[in-house]
Amino acid sequence: MDFIAKFFQEGGPFMYIILFVSAFAVAVMIERAFYLYFRCRINAKTLLTSVTRLVRSDKVADAGKLCKQQTAPLAVILESALWHFEQGLSNEEIQNAVDETALRELPRIQKRIHYLGLLANVATLLGLLGTITGLMSAFNALAAADPAQKATLLALGISQAMNTTALGLIVGIPCLVAFSVLSSKASATIEEIDESSVRLLNFLFLQRTNR
Repeated sequence: MDFIAKFFQEGGPFMYIILFVSAFAVAVMIERAFYLYFRCRINAKTLLTSVTRLVRSDKVADAGKLCKQQTAPLAVILESALWHFEQGLSNEEIQNAVDETALRELPRIQKRIHYLGLLANVATLLGLLGTITGLMSAFNALAAADPAQKATLLALGISQAMNTTALGLIVGIPCLVAFSVLSSKASATIEEIDESSVRLLNFLFLQRTNR
């Protein structure tokens, strides 16, 4: 704890700005990870199999209820398709309704993830700015300082420069890693939703043709 306190004290005012950036980044990481790995978690293959089996048995309402029990975006989109199919709407109207639901649900999957890339750059640049100001204050102090104090002032200036750089990288690197991981997960989730919704629509349209 003493080391951390000394680390921040010697780093100067930019340390606290970077710390604020890190707090915001951690909040985004936790919220997005929870949403993508828990709220969006669903076995698409199992759900689609259950839904198609119920539709084949003329239990469209039960299939809709099965989807409605879950909060994942995929379940919401499939439930929309089933509800409009049950209402007897045309294929084009069902497709439009599903597209409308997807336009509402899909942006929520990628929401706020882009902030992590921004915060990584901000943290790194703040560290660089702290480095520059630390070196400037060190050289300015050396120009007017007593010879006996020059070594101390130089050490303080270098400490400020190095500490802000270190903290900026400590915050920026995890932000970039989290940005990459969460972006990949979001893309995979969207692809799964697109594939599953198309498969269900094709199945529903085929069922209507065969009747």
